[in-house]
Amino acid sequence: MARSVTEKNDLVSPLLALFCDHGVDGVTVAMVSQKTGLGKGSIYYFFPSGKSDMVEFVLLSAERFLNERLFLLTDNKFKGKKGIEEFLDSFLHDTVFLSFIHFMSSLALSHHRVQYLDKLNLFYKDLTTKLAKVISKEGYSNSKAWNISENVVVSIYGSYLFSCSLADQSYFHNRIKKLNKILLENLKST
Repeated sequence: MARSVTEKNDLVSPLLALFCDHGVDGVTVAMVSQKTGLGKGSIYYFFPSGKSDMVEFVLLSAERFLNERLFLLTDNKFKGKKGIEEFLDSFLHDTVFLSFIHFMSSLALSHHRVQYLDKLNLFYKDLTTKLAKVISKEGYSNSKAWNISENVVVSIYGSYLFSCSLADQSYFHNRIKKLNKILLENLKST
């Protein structure tokens, strides 16, 4: 039986879960209907163009989430090494952030990637740029801070995806802890 959803934002979590579990190419309207309890008419009410609108919606949600999350990194409360440590530690507990990383990775591997390259790049670049900005405050040139930040972001993505392929969440947790330790030990003292 179909149920009533009053907020489109209620659909972010189920769509995100479906895209993470089945990849962008593997999700069907029937699967969305089953996961959300919505009838097909309601789904097309929210997403008139079907899956492409769903992907756009989740991408916009990912961007909003990323901006909110990155605010912690650039907020005045967390500065320097403490801010970087808090930011990296947040990956150990923030399953929504990891789901968005998973979604972005699955989108990058889908045949839809070409039409979303700008958004995929933006998600990656925003994360790298904001982390680089904090690292540069530790006395590094902008280019050196960018290189460090890019290595951290690639490590986060790679460790998470490898952890998923191993079906071993502890691998990801251990890698983030090691990454945090290496980064903090190697950053200049403030």
